[in-house]
Amino acid sequence: MDAKMDVGVEDQGSKAAPSPSTTASAPPHFLCPVSMELMKDPVMVATGHTYDRPSIKRWLEQGHKTCPVTGSRLRNLDLLPNFALRSAISEWAAANNVKLNDRQLTSVTEKAVGGTDGESDAQTSPHCVLEGHEEIVWAVEATDGHLFSASADKSIRAWDTKTRRCVHVLEEHTRPVLSLVVSQLHGKLFSGSYDCSICVWDLVTFRRIKSLHGHTDAVRSLAVAGDTLFSASYDSTLRAYNINTLKPLKVLEGHTGPVRTLTVLGAHLFSGSYDYTVRVWHTETLEPVHVLEGHTDAVRALAASPVPELKYIFSGSDDNSVRVWDANTFKCVSVFQGHQDNVRVLTADSRYLYSGSWDKTIRVWDTQSLECVRMLEGHMEAVLALTVMRGHLISGSYDTTVRFWNTETFQCVGKFEGHDDAVRVLTSTGEDAESVYSGSYDGSIGFWSLPALTSNTRAPATR
Repeated sequence: MDAKMDVGVEDQGSKAAPSPSTTASAPPHFLCPVSMELMKDPVMVATGHTYDRPSIKRWLEQGHKTCPVTGSRLRNLDLLPNFALRSAISEWAAANNVKLNDRQLTSVTEKAVGGTDGESDAQTSPHCVLEGHEEIVWAVEATDGHLFSASADKSIRAWDTKTRRCVHVLEEHTRPVLSLVVSQLHGKLFSGSYDCSICVWDLVTFRRIKSLHGHTDAVRSLAVAGDTLFSASYDSTLRAYNINTLKPLKVLEGHTGPVRTLTVLGAHLFSGSYDYTVRVWHTETLEPVHVLEGHTDAVRALAASPVPELKYIFSGSDDNSVRVWDANTFKCVSVFQGHQDNVRVLTADSRYLYSGSWDKTIRVWDTQSLECVRMLEGHMEAVLALTVMRGHLISGSYDTTVRFWNTETFQCVGKFEGHDDAVRVLTSTGEDAESVYSGSYDGSIGFWSLPALTSNTRAPATR
């Protein structure tokens, strides 16, 4: 039986409470509402109220599921570090010669998936799954230091990829969050939602900078090209915004159905739609350039070749095919046939295009010869997510597993079972990435490294 492990337990035996005189002189909002003592490790509960970690932990461990101040039922039991208040208390303590003991900041319940020794430490285990979101994770986006996850619970979570802990919850959207994109150059994170808006977040403070409005239906995909943010919506339009000024630039019209996916190659933006087409837009002039026609059903996936000399765009469709488009001439140069059901996801590395389908398989296509070189079988349900890292393809499926495939031998070298529901999304920081991250229908987030296990070996989970 899997067991849950609380990663927020601290050794409190050596912690001394502040003296009554210290407590009396501290500003009232520096005192824990439960213990009425100076807070050393202030954390927020779901209502937004802050408590000292040991006090609120004891409250929750006694079986309470309400906020002590308001009496309101907590929609989750996460304890999120209040860094701003902690900093203010530290400055006050230094100025008043009050000694504070540091505590380790933690936040979420951990489900560790690791080697056969049952390792359960999220920082040392090569693979772990963390509980955080309450509903489906629709998008994940990674930087060198952080992972961002977007969910149907209306929130975005920021995770420290080194400590594997949630460091902030971004809550401004009023409906499920469907899409994310990061611009590290501009220090901004963008999130698109069913509430028809795009929120702009500061990558350092995690505070909302602005909300962008204009779409009349869900914002399903986001992309950045230079200083321009592009958004694609179920309202059949795209919108362009200046990232520096956050001012709207133009509404890009032409699609006659929901716009599902975006990708950028060179000076062109490509948009795939349920209207069976891929449209091409110039990223600087914002003018329409071409319409790529040929699919006979919805276009759900787009990918661009990362090889500079191969100017190819790949489109995957519900018509079971993948089409290859020359990004210079906008001609279809090949149609990849073979899948027996909808093509749901595409990803590419320097040698191959990989397509994942509802038919439970992954097909590998050589981007030079434009031939199928392998069909990867093993998943028991639809393949929903793909990404690449360090000579490996990683796949996520409705069967709840994450699989690692060696791209030299095409053998499955790792199969991991940590999620309790479908693996909806995967991301990494590229072919040279050290880690891969997954988001699931069960609301959990997976952290994965290259497997030490061999193919078809189950990594035991402890929760």
